[in-house]
Amino acid sequence: MFFDFVGNSLGERTKTAPKCIIHSRQPTEMIKPSVPKRDGDVNVYNLSESTIYEPVIHYVNGIRVPGIDHAMIASLLSLLTERPITGIYNKTNGALVDLGQCVLDYLQNATARLSSHQNQDRAAIPESQIPGLLQRTMDNSIVWNTATAKLFQSLVINRHRKQMIVAHSQGNLITANALFVLEDMLGARILRNIRVYSLASPAPAWPLGIRRTNGGGGRQENAFMNDLVMLLRPHNFAAKVGVSRFQNEGDFRTHPGGGVVGIAAHDTKLNMALNFLKSIRGDLGLSKDLPDDFLEQCANKAAEAFADLDVE
Repeated sequence: MFFDFVGNSLGERTKTAPKCIIHSRQPTEMIKPSVPKRDGDVNVYNLSESTIYEPVIHYVNGIRVPGIDHAMIASLLSLLTERPITGIYNKTNGALVDLGQCVLDYLQNATARLSSHQNQDRAAIPESQIPGLLQRTMDNSIVWNTATAKLFQSLVINRHRKQMIVAHSQGNLITANALFVLEDMLGARILRNIRVYSLASPAPAWPLGIRRTNGGGGRQENAFMNDLVMLLRPHNFAAKVGVSRFQNEGDFRTHPGGGVVGIAAHDTKLNMALNFLKSIRGDLGLSKDLPDDFLEQCANKAAEAFADLDVE
């Protein structure tokens, strides 16, 4: 279990049903979270006011997400997980530019798997060489959006710590591409400290080293089978037409309001309401016995933190 991977320092599992609480401040006294403006902006969101900084939990948003929505979802995740969240902002630049970026990310992702087999037994790189290698990789990156580079950089900096990544939509392409380069650079062993939670993922490929069967931290999928975007992942499309043996571990349902196929079921919070919430809390050693309105409670608390916030 990932709980064992995280370690006993997180303490015993909570026995009572949790409530969504911002511990010490009234809504009018809360420190306002930062709203990202530039592609690849990195901010820490900690509405839970937690002092537990391991594992490091990253959040990467999908396509066409304004900065305030990114900040609000990251803040919501902080309340849901009772941990600080490191937000990696994938900035929107308009429908056509965002779509073009997704196509490039998708193509890079689809071809990256070719080198993953070679990385499974790669010898470890001496620690003294890693800072220089990181800088050269950042300087020479090709067909990356800035969010991919910043996530990769954060993963390398925190390589000796346990890490989690929560990725929605295009954020999965960004995450998978960053992990492919991380595996290329440091070998598959580096992925044993990383666990991924995919929400509505279209990513066609992931590094072999992330698989639990290969010693990695593993990846859990959450998606609705009538979400058009998640069907861009061939494994999910195959399951949609009746061939389910290729589909990964996760929670796959049909959203009652999503029609046969469409984008109504692609919403971030809808996908959080799948098994993701209980899964990540269980992996953190937190209670999974949640009140029915827990997600709604936390969403309202996150919204309070952004009340009257001036955004350019």
